[in-house]
Amino acid sequence: MLRRIAPPLVPVVIVLLIFVVAPMLWVFRTSFNELVDGAYMVDALTLKNYTRFLGNPWYLMNTLWFSIRIAVVTTAISVVCAYPVALYVARTHGLQRNILMTLIMAPLLIGLVTLVYGWIVIFRGGGLLNSLMIALHVYDEPVRYMWNIKGVVILLVYIGTPYIVLSLLDSIEKISPYLVEAARNVGASRWTAFWKIVFPLTMPGLYAGLVIVFSLNFAAFAVPLMVGDTSTQMIGLVIYREALLNNDLPFASALSVIMIAVNALILVGMAALFGRLILRKLESDR
Repeated sequence: MLRRIAPPLVPVVIVLLIFVVAPMLWVFRTSFNELVDGAYMVDALTLKNYTRFLGNPWYLMNTLWFSIRIAVVTTAISVVCAYPVALYVARTHGLQRNILMTLIMAPLLIGLVTLVYGWIVIFRGGGLLNSLMIALHVYDEPVRYMWNIKGVVILLVYIGTPYIVLSLLDSIEKISPYLVEAARNVGASRWTAFWKIVFPLTMPGLYAGLVIVFSLNFAAFAVPLMVGDTSTQMIGLVIYREALLNNDLPFASALSVIMIAVNALILVGMAALFGRLILRKLESDR
């Protein structure tokens, strides 16, 4: 069986080695190099770039911890927004479902730069969002969304929600409708039926969506670059500035390694948490 599977995997392995593994090895090696005045960088084996970041409380709080908080908040909001949408779409069929799926996938089909520029039109002082809120008397004067963390959070939620909806749909559609109906027949409320039946059974899909959205939001740089202000110190944006604006590739490489390592640790912890929750659910059902 291994001989049958191996040949089709050869092109995939080659592509991964060339476009993923090799660049990551180069970034890892570059992170130990040293930036010298008047030179691009020189080969070295120094931990200076790591200690510069990890040994600085300002970087730890205002870049690393700030990025984690934004990723957690935006991912949590995306989950809250995605569940009702996924539950509704799972009950639709035919043309209605096709239209809803097209609307859900629209943010994923539009180029990121084009998408962000469209939201800039909505976010600006006299844009659609402020005009609508003032017309509805939600507030009396325009609220600043551009060059502000509010706009960054809204955009990350907007981009991340479709990923979680699509991940949840697969799990929701595997749930027998008779389970929820039986719970409702014995007196369970809609919330109880969701929390006791639907939510535990959709944990695999929820975890898949969380992995994608958290990783994207933690490493985001295009949205903070175009919508956030100069004080938006998300780690992906800091790496971009250090590499392209300050031309400090060793430090940018060290930040990239740290970002990947922290993201991996968080995802491993998340996997362990979901594994325990699913195991606890299986034990309680026995």
